[in-house]
Amino acid sequence: MKAVILAAGCAKRMGGEPKPLIKLFGLPIIEHTIRKLKGYEIIVVYHKKEIADYIKEKFPDIKLVYNNQPDKENGWSLYLARDFINDDFILLMADHFYGEKFFNFVRKKETTVFVSKHCSDAVEATKVKVSGNKVVDIGKELKEYDYFDTGLFYCKREIFDFIEKLKEKKEGIKLAEVIKEMAKEGKVSYEVVDDYWIDIDTREELKKAEKLVEKSLIKKTDGIVSRNLNRKISTKITKFLLRYDSITPNLMTFISFLLGIFSSFLFLVKLFIPAGLMTQFCSIIDGCDGEIARIKNMKTRFGAVIDALLDRYADILIVFGMFYAYGIFSTIPLIAFSLALVGCVLPSYVHHMTNIRLSIFGRDVRLFIIMIGGILSYFNIDFLFYTLLFLGIMMNFGVIITTYMGAKVL
Repeated sequence: MKAVILAAGCAKRMGGEPKPLIKLFGLPIIEHTIRKLKGYEIIVVYHKKEIADYIKEKFPDIKLVYNNQPDKENGWSLYLARDFINDDFILLMADHFYGEKFFNFVRKKETTVFVSKHCSDAVEATKVKVSGNKVVDIGKELKEYDYFDTGLFYCKREIFDFIEKLKEKKEGIKLAEVIKEMAKEGKVSYEVVDDYWIDIDTREELKKAEKLVEKSLIKKTDGIVSRNLNRKISTKITKFLLRYDSITPNLMTFISFLLGIFSSFLFLVKLFIPAGLMTQFCSIIDGCDGEIARIKNMKTRFGAVIDALLDRYADILIVFGMFYAYGIFSTIPLIAFSLALVGCVLPSYVHHMTNIRLSIFGRDVRLFIIMIGGILSYFNIDFLFYTLLFLGIMMNFGVIITTYMGAKVL
């Protein structure tokens, strides 16, 4: 399918820069939408040259359509794309930010308005009145309404026929007017999307959108340390790194692995406080690869495999560095070392087999414990042994609990 993004507005409330190019969490607003449309043939209708220049450089495969009369409203902008559309298509606004659930498109029997029960500015928003499964009215001025229009539509090509009729009567054609005319003939349905979205018209709304992006990066499976500490730092690092196309999720995975190796080396040379802090930094950077992958829509199965594999290698090397630095290779330390090694590998394996993850036994907690142990070892080297023993007992207990829970549901 094709997707049309309307980016020919003249809004000036946010300064001289074209609104679609304003940075939202390190990327232009329009780029967030473009990346979520991966696999679609994209058409962008623009007016400002800066938008065309940016897209030509960043996304050369996108078709650009110039609108030299932006004052004729967004319905006219859509009409300009008609020669490049021969079937159903998706229609979006360049200055809107949408959550991922908005992009689960399936074929529709008629033009469909994606609506929401929530809106950041109810006064400025376009309202939608429905009856049964049909849209019966749409517009900003509606006093009685059921939902808010999110600016995202699944369109049948017949929408251009309705624009044709309207342009014979008036100069400016608003998209809401086109949908209203179609609704009069019962040709518009709606779909409620339970996810965040925001029409970014002001700096305040841009800040709200930033918070929505940051919140979306917190996974349900995040552990205690990751949720309360790591994400607060990693998201800021990710926001800075997103501007660089050369920095990919797999590159960040490899950097995190190198930090793990460096942490192991610091333990080996008995620089315990730097080793502990480096271990925690490794844990923080480990979150950046997934954050970049989600925002840039670069998630791959191969990337997930590499991430899991290098994480295990890094953990094993760190534990080995601690054991070697302790320097006592008798039976009890060897048992502690063995338990810690197993505790670095088995939790991930059991999670893969059972699809059950207990956040308290995650990697973020494991590396945080190592950081604490490393710092304490500066004052007493025996804390290396205590940390390995505690880590081994705790993580293997987690494996037993997870296996037990899995046995009850599998």
